[in-house]
Amino acid sequence: MTEVGKQLHDTLLDSRPKTHTGKCKNCGSNLELYEIDFKKQMRVLRCQRCGLFHFYQKDIIGRWKLLKAARLEMQR
Repeated sequence: MTEVGKQLHDTLLDSRPKTHTGKCKNCGSNLELYEIDFKKQMRVLRCQRCGLFHFYQKDIIGRWKLLKAARLEMQR
């Protein structure tokens, strides 16, 4: 197997969780990427333990800034 094929194989079989740098503001657990919007430069991360959603937006410098952390209530 070539080097590129081996790297691709390792990437496909890698079972790392979808965690990103950041901790939940409520319980301190890892955050999981839930949604990303490139047009609005916004991403939504969800806590794996308590389910709290964290809304981040890019600032002028290009760093991610926390806008709010909230629970989303689904309406019927």
